[in-house]
Amino acid sequence: MEKINTEIPTDVELMEAVVRRDADAMAAIYERYESTLRTVIVSVLHEDGETNDVLHDVFIQLWNRADRFVAAKGLHGFLVTMARRRALDRLRRRLAYRRATDRFETQMKAEFNDKVRGHGVKSMDFDLSELLCKIIHLLPEPQQEVVQLTFFEGLSQRQIAAEKCIALGTVKTRLQLAHKKLLNYLVPIQDKIW
Repeated sequence: MEKINTEIPTDVELMEAVVRRDADAMAAIYERYESTLRTVIVSVLHEDGETNDVLHDVFIQLWNRADRFVAAKGLHGFLVTMARRRALDRLRRRLAYRRATDRFETQMKAEFNDKVRGHGVKSMDFDLSELLCKIIHLLPEPQQEVVQLTFFEGLSQRQIAAEKCIALGTVKTRLQLAHKKLLNYLVPIQDKIW
């Protein structure tokens, strides 16, 4: 008969169980280290918005790569290193995204100004709704779609995500980009709109 261990399992014992795909051991590790890892992640990202995503990534990676754990180095250091790396990766992606969207906004603003001049849109001879329709049609199709569903059909962002089978974050990003582009399109002519 096997002796039942009534003591709290060590990190090494928990990791051995995780290698055997024991979900309870994974839950115990999560409970033990979640707070520490959350603090590490927030210290890198400086905002709570993406912390849960990064924390989730760390534990998924731990589950998928449990066999790479080296007991001599300890689980605490292993997890902190993973959390810091995942957070830095997320920070780099965020900065790269911002640079790309800034470049894209500049390019789209220039293209819009060229298109407006090319179509001969004059401030005195257009209807505001007609102008908005034309400007919305200059947006990429995925952004047009979320603008249409949000502002003209009255769907919430969650409803759009469910209806289109896309992530809520994707809906938010598309709306944010569309909003910025629409502002960029309208700001240069705002003094001509009454």
